[in-house]
Amino acid sequence: MIRHRWWLVLLVCIGIVRVDARVADTCGTCAIPCKRASDGTFTMRLVGGRADPARGFTHIIRDTLRIGGELVQAYRCSALINGICADTVMLTDHTESMVMGNTLGKTPPLYVPLRPVAEYTLVTEPRSATSFAEIGGLFAYGGSDSSAAPKIGFNGVYYGAEALVAPFGDLLGSNTALAIGGGVMMEGGRMRFPLLAHVRFTFSSANRVQRARYIPDACRFQCEPRADTIEAPQGAMRRPGPDSVDRSAILLRETVLETPEHAPYVFVEGGPVLNGTFDGAGALPSINPDDYSQYVLGAGAGIPVFTWLHAQLAYRYARLNLRTPCVECQDVFQMNTNHVHAVLLRVFLHWGW
Repeated sequence: MIRHRWWLVLLVCIGIVRVDARVADTCGTCAIPCKRASDGTFTMRLVGGRADPARGFTHIIRDTLRIGGELVQAYRCSALINGICADTVMLTDHTESMVMGNTLGKTPPLYVPLRPVAEYTLVTEPRSATSFAEIGGLFAYGGSDSSAAPKIGFNGVYYGAEALVAPFGDLLGSNTALAIGGGVMMEGGRMRFPLLAHVRFTFSSANRVQRARYIPDACRFQCEPRADTIEAPQGAMRRPGPDSVDRSAILLRETVLETPEHAPYVFVEGGPVLNGTFDGAGALPSINPDDYSQYVLGAGAGIPVFTWLHAQLAYRYARLNLRTPCVECQDVFQMNTNHVHAVLLRVFLHWGW
């Protein structure tokens, strides 16, 4: 007998949970504005001979609609009907008031006037990063050795690491950056140090993104008279509109100029090459020291794979020297030159500011 009672209690509890889950109203987070303790629903009264919605609502929130390309204010009212949230959207220009307590009881109905809020416009242009620092590795294929006999010993590829810093901001414009830097390159077992001047042009144009938001939020409705209004963000301009407005909130129409995160760019770079400590470095002693001249020149394109990681593909010419024994002489050296035309792949870690 006791076991049967426990089953009965369990079934009753399950039924209560199911009923509560069915009637729980999760259609909105905004409480009914200006309501009394006894008010749980409201109806909407419209103007201009429009028929009032027949059903009651449990939630109201400010919203916007785009009609004919123009953004207009609206109210979104919702209620739970047969377990489903049903929304009704009404323009603020078509709405007069909310009505609560409109029953046959002794409590008189409460009419809450509904008015649009003041509108402001603001153009925001986030500051784009025009300065940057980069560090990364490179790999280059430069073909065969083009030096005179005896050959320098270039093995066709070289690799290394380089760093660039562009601290000059928009000195050359918002799309052009000037950077300086240097690195280390290993070719034929020799260590060299290129110094670089780098000019970069980025193909980016600002996209206009229009947004609208209520400040401080879309749940605000004025219940009591107030002389002050919500403070608009700095730089915002008030749009023409009705004199009588709800002072508990404002509508901010914001135009944001955004730049793409993956904008490609092209660059040119070049500079002198310094030698490490290896046999044959430097111009002296040799029979032709005036031929000594080392430098790199190049151009290429790059793209941000992520905001912090850039990949670049470029052509680079390198003029590299090495003192080698003179074939037609005795006990003297000649300045030998290798002209390297390379395809270069470079991957950089990138920090912008």
